[in-house]
Amino acid sequence: MKRTFQTLVIGASLAVGVSAIASNPAQATTFSFNNTNEINTYTGGSNGQFIKSDTTAAVKALTDKDASSNVELWYSSENPTANVGFTATKGQYSATVSSVTADDWNSFGSQWLGDLLSTYTPFQSVWNNFSADSKSLVTSYFPSLGMGDPNIGGFQFGKNGGVEIQLVGHLDVKNKLATTISLKVNDTWNSIKSQFPQQTTLPTLSQVGSLIPQLQAQLDAIPGQITTAQTNLNTVNGNITTAQTNLNAVNAQIATLEAQRSATSNTTLKQTLTTQINGLNSTKTQLTTTLNTLNNTKTQLTTAINTLNTAKTQLPGQISKLTSFKDVLSLEAALNAYQGQIGASEIAKVVTGGKTYYAYSFNSTASGITASDDGVSYSAIYNWQTPGYVSSTSVPEPSVVLGMLGIAGIVAKQRKLKKVSG
Repeated sequence: MKRTFQTLVIGASLAVGVSAIASNPAQATTFSFNNTNEINTYTGGSNGQFIKSDTTAAVKALTDKDASSNVELWYSSENPTANVGFTATKGQYSATVSSVTADDWNSFGSQWLGDLLSTYTPFQSVWNNFSADSKSLVTSYFPSLGMGDPNIGGFQFGKNGGVEIQLVGHLDVKNKLATTISLKVNDTWNSIKSQFPQQTTLPTLSQVGSLIPQLQAQLDAIPGQITTAQTNLNTVNGNITTAQTNLNAVNAQIATLEAQRSATSNTTLKQTLTTQINGLNSTKTQLTTTLNTLNNTKTQLTTAINTLNTAKTQLPGQISKLTSFKDVLSLEAALNAYQGQIGASEIAKVVTGGKTYYAYSFNSTASGITASDDGVSYSAIYNWQTPGYVSSTSVPEPSVVLGMLGIAGIVAKQRKLKKVSG
């Protein structure tokens, strides 16, 4: 009877323990993809394989706890034109992870830049010296950095729906950034060089630095030059008026004398009038020549004033563009002179809990592998979490612990009873 009672107690205890465990099963995370044609899965390690448009392989890479296996979102180019990715769901929680577009950069670019500069402080002083136009120009480069097509090495929900992502990338993106900046330097110069025909080759930083004050000096001198030219023009206009008045008077005098000469029969008077008319015609010729010269001068002064006004309008823009160009050259020089590594992950857009985040990091961990195709990619892992993220790994519920302890105790007790009965 005692043995039977003990057996019943053991059975009941086992039932309680198993029931507690069964009542708290782990919920699986499901994934759906919005454009399978733009996903590319890498199976992990340095000898991994690439599998395109395969959602099964993608889900495995996202959940296999191996961050080197990863899913690239928007793999056809480095500059996504749409948000391509997946939506993960676990119970009541949902999160959408996707590539980053130029419009997204407009939303978070300043935040990303601020974090970059606070991480790599040598560039902060360079940035602080930039003009507003230069900052706008450099910010416009962000979408072309090739960082919006993220490789997601892992995804998991935490407690209360928090999200953790592993981004797979490069340990050092300095060369990539330098290449992008170099291309932009050439593009910027090609867009403005027609305004500087005297400069036939890509100018150096020092050349640009010396050209800007020259243009500024020209701009500063223009108002005075316009004032002087306008004063001269006003004088010329006055001289033209005077000369024209004198010419009109001479013409009137000539007409009067010619009428008198025609009316007289006195030979001596005719000769006198003819001499006077000839003198007036000489004066008329001189006045006409003077008027022509004054009118030419008027045309030249008017053209000069128009040219000065055009320069006054154009020079500020040229100076601004050259200043921005100089600032970009300064950034390029600072980047080339920087001796350390620049770690920066690619960027994923994460929408969860009614909020939009941009997942990126500047703190890398060596992955220990490189991609099988280029031997360079996937050398680093970057971790990102939503604010307040708490890992889903937790201590078992008390009922589960008690149940398991009860099982362990019962098993030990049963062994002891067997020994005694034996």
